Amino acid sequence: MDIWKDHSQQAKKERWKCFWAMEDLPRPLWFVPASPVFATGYDWLAKGRSVTGLFMDRDIQLNESLKFNKIYKHVQRWWAQDDFVLHLQPQMGVGIFASAFGCETSFPHDQMPWTKFAIKSGEPAEKVYDFSPPGIRDGLLGDILDFTEYFEKKAGAQYPIAMTDVQGPIDTAYLVWDSTDFMVAMYEHPKEVHHLMRMVTDLVIKFVKAHSELAGEFIPTMIGYMPDGEGIHVAEDALAVLSPNLYEEFSLPYINELSEEFGGILIHSCGNFEHQLPILQKVHNLKGINFGVTETRFEAVWEAFGGKTCVIPHCSTEVIVEDFKNAKEWVAHVMKHKTTNKGLALMVIPVVGDSREYTTSVGDALSWKGMANLKEMLFLGRDIRRMVEGRV
Repeated sequence: MDIWKDHSQQAKKERWKCFWAMEDLPRPLWFVPASPVFATGYDWLAKGRSVTGLFMDRDIQLNESLKFNKIYKHVQRWWAQDDFVLHLQPQMGVGIFASAFGCETSFPHDQMPWTKFAIKSGEPAEKVYDFSPPGIRDGLLGDILDFTEYFEKKAGAQYPIAMTDVQGPIDTAYLVWDSTDFMVAMYEHPKEVHHLMRMVTDLVIKFVKAHSELAGEFIPTMIGYMPDGEGIHVAEDALAVLSPNLYEEFSLPYINELSEEFGGILIHSCGNFEHQLPILQKVHNLKGINFGVTETRFEAVWEAFGGKTCVIPHCSTEVIVEDFKNAKEWVAHVMKHKTTNKGLALMVIPVVGDSREYTTSVGDALSWKGMANLKEMLFLGRDIRRMVEGRV
């Protein structure tokens, strides 16, 4: 099998293995982020359809995920021909670890899930000592484990199961503790902050191990594809809003612990975290960085990590440092500035025309609204393939 010409799911997995091994690639990888629950959820929201059941009912979540994967399999064949690996993913939003500390999570019909602070504004820092170390089935974590087991039983032979949305220790901590008070506490109550960070880190380690054991084939990321044992993916959006000194003191030790426990770490962050690039070089066995090229300059990340650590850029509608109106513009920018294909994978949301005219979600892009100009969409898939192959 020529893994660079074959379009099977197995060939795609082999390409990702080469990517994580930092091998010289004939082209960068590229993929549409078509994780089924998020793609379906954004499509339903655009249509005014309630998403509550999608997150709370395991049968709805599984059936809609299978339906989406069936459709996207044809999309890959006829349009994208990208490197995305189809999977199932139990999903209940970003607050699952915070819920284990008693945070209330709501599932509104017209929004993604919301999490409320357990330590509210103005409450004393010493409230962290009221928490007992949570168990892996506390809060929504037990539901995620049940969903995982159910998905594996019903459809594990068809698809691997991707890890749920794992917010890093510091992202979870400021969901548990009012975020403004939490950041002030880094200066005024560092002992209490570290106490909470310790409990969150221990919980993440124990939970992810239990999560993975329930899946026949486990993908420890929701960004692209990663073989089990290669590392773990976490969201660290606090990178963008903390100083390097605070991040190094309050997050880096726990990120390094996760990396050492799981054999590496892939970090995602929204926002502009260019000021943190020197600190990120201190992460043990940093496997990759996922970021928005409109929020953090691609050139800066590439200069620091290109060819040495996997770099996975995408484009968002949050314009901080660059403004690209569509997928082709930012992909061309990356292809112009990259110096090697080694460790480069582009996360491409199929936006046609000006990004402000279309909801930047896969579900919406694949809906009739996003497909308003089907011919242009088909040309976009063709053009992205040509661009990453260096044919334009």
